[in-house]
Amino acid sequence: MDLPALPACGCLRTKAFYLACCGEEDRVEFSPEAPCWCSQTLTVLGPDDNLCSPETCRPGRSCFRQ
Repeated sequence: MDLPALPACGCLRTKAFYLACCGEEDRVEFSPEAPCWCSQTLTVLGPDDNLCSPETCRPGRSCFRQ
C-alpha cells in the first residue's frame, strides 16, 4: 500500500518514513500494520485525542503542523 499523497502532518512518525530512498520521500511504501505515533504526544493519539495515521493526520485537523 502506498502512502496517500503528502502533506501529512510534520509530527506524524512511523518507521516507514525512515526507509525512504533519496528522492522518493513523497512515495513511501506503507504497511497498515506499521505503528504510527505523534511526536507531540509520543503516543498513537494526537493532541486532539484522535488516532494518528497518514490518512487522518492531514490539513484541517486542529493539531496539524506543516
